[in-house]
Amino acid sequence: MNATLLQQHLRSATGTPVSTQTVRNRLHGVGLYARRPMVCVRLTSRHCRDRREWATEHVNWRRNEWSNVLFSDESHFSIHPDNRRIFIWRDSGSRYNPAFVHESVRFGGGGVLVFGGISIDKRTDLYIIRDGPLTARRYRDEILRPIVVPYAAAIGYDFILMGDNCRPHRANLVKDFFLEEGIVRMEWPACSPDMNPIEHFWDALGRRVAGRQPPQQTLQELDRALLEE
Repeated sequence: MNATLLQQHLRSATGTPVSTQTVRNRLHGVGLYARRPMVCVRLTSRHCRDRREWATEHVNWRRNEWSNVLFSDESHFSIHPDNRRIFIWRDSGSRYNPAFVHESVRFGGGGVLVFGGISIDKRTDLYIIRDGPLTARRYRDEILRPIVVPYAAAIGYDFILMGDNCRPHRANLVKDFFLEEGIVRMEWPACSPDMNPIEHFWDALGRRVAGRQPPQQTLQELDRALLEE
């Protein structure tokens, strides 16, 4: 609810006319400021139950157990990143100074999909998924076989792969590959990207890439920036 709506409600309830600026001043006086709402995944009661059961099952895991888990994920990065990743310091009244304006391009101007995995003490290399969408076959041939299988061998028999529930990850040919290679896949509650610690890595990587100067202008430059960072 913005200051204008609050002004209207106050006038309707009390008959007292006040300006929207007065409303803002009073709100600021008690420490309330306009902020963007937090965005989260819509969860059903079943989602909440599954998340709680997963947390209960793993709450007593020790470091040596978690060290066997590879948290993996794909993420999309754009040539012109979302300006919510960028913060600036400026004085009052300089909002429209060209030096403080971030130009954006509709739909990000093109981007790339990448795969990565992290565990407590190690990480995979960043893999850029080129030439089309990620299919189950590509997931098996370009990610699981050359990246995950060697990583699993280095961890040992207790290796566990954490992946989300997107369609390529759940395909039958992928399940068959896991059986053939003896890879254990962690059961993961649906709609739970916020529970995956790799999301913090994607955010940090996005901020690093967005802060590079000069900014990337081509997909090739974006590829290089992601790999370097």
